[in-house]
Amino acid sequence: MTNEVKNIPKLRFPQFVGEWEKTTIGDLGNFYYGRSAPKWSITADATTPCIRYGELYTKYNGIIKNIYSYTNIDETNLRFSKGGEVLVPRVGEDPMDFAKCAYLPFSGIAIGEMISVYNTGQNSLFITFYFNSQMKYEFAKRVEGASVSNLYYSYLKNINMRIPSIEEQEKIGDFFSKLDRQIELEEQKLEKLEEQKKGYMQQIFSQKLRFKDQNGAMYPDWKEFKIENLLKERNERSGEGQMLSVTINDGIVKFNELDRKDNSSKDKSNYKIVRKNDIAYNSMRMWQGASGKSDYDGIVSPAYTVIYPFENVSSTFIAYLFKTYKMIHTFRINSQGLTSNTWNLKYKQLKNITIKLPMSEEQEKIGTFFKKIDELIEKQSNKIEVLKENKKSFLQKMFV
Repeated sequence: MTNEVKNIPKLRFPQFVGEWEKTTIGDLGNFYYGRSAPKWSITADATTPCIRYGELYTKYNGIIKNIYSYTNIDETNLRFSKGGEVLVPRVGEDPMDFAKCAYLPFSGIAIGEMISVYNTGQNSLFITFYFNSQMKYEFAKRVEGASVSNLYYSYLKNINMRIPSIEEQEKIGDFFSKLDRQIELEEQKLEKLEEQKKGYMQQIFSQKLRFKDQNGAMYPDWKEFKIENLLKERNERSGEGQMLSVTINDGIVKFNELDRKDNSSKDKSNYKIVRKNDIAYNSMRMWQGASGKSDYDGIVSPAYTVIYPFENVSSTFIAYLFKTYKMIHTFRINSQGLTSNTWNLKYKQLKNITIKLPMSEEQEKIGTFFKKIDELIEKQSNKIEVLKENKKSFLQKMFV
């Protein structure tokens, strides 16, 4: 349902009508500051559960369900939750950190450096989601400090807000709670897929798990080769073609799809040509896994190394092999340079590294297997992004 009246949300449950009532944050209820549990007091043997302000914007997503920290500090120096509170970060590094409030449904938890809002007489879930949507910019405007920012509840009390009936609040709070739960479950599915992939990578490339041919027989043993006998360097240069970039997590991507400013010079005549199925890697980040197989023709910075496979060598198989922990460690110890900031792995060093390779048919099966897993991971990631975008849209439309 769409409505142009300023004091009515653009999207609303059909059974509710009328304008939302004007109030201020100060009229919601009571406020108190938590007391910090210093970093030194968070130990493995500590027994007092606590919430630290940084966890509100790094670990919690609106609703606190798990406790991640325990302190051994004297309980007389702590403040404990009364339950049903809305927690607002009081300290942060970025003004928008203060827009990440969380609802604490249970009592007896030590509260760190944050503002607690309680006894509101309103639906705390609704208030939390309200603070995380319409109020976030208002909070950010009232932050003080440079490198470390602070927010004081005395600055919040006069902020105007509008609230509906308690019944509508409960409906909205329950809606976003269920939406968050759906996102959480989908993120858990993604984590399982990523863990499965890691397990298969370890099992398959250590040859503990093998593929069989169409007759059910094992393929021949993997043979050892120097990389120079499998992959050759491509040194063709051109300033023409779409720019590509090599990332640690996503391999080779089109540069224009990255949220990154182009700081390269206009003259790209010395850029290296990349052809489809080539492998390119960042020479200074190979030890961190910055490599991938290209699905495109294009050009990359001269700082990259481009290699292509000989006959009967699958670049897809090689690309996955290069992402294994064992290979990344090998790249690290073969990189040259005095510090990690200067470590560099050119083809001159790469070509002398030895790897084990199965016959081409098994290479293809392994590559296809991991491509299917990656497709599932990408599909799941996209599903989560759609849910998050939907939530963002609902937050904008369902509050005044």
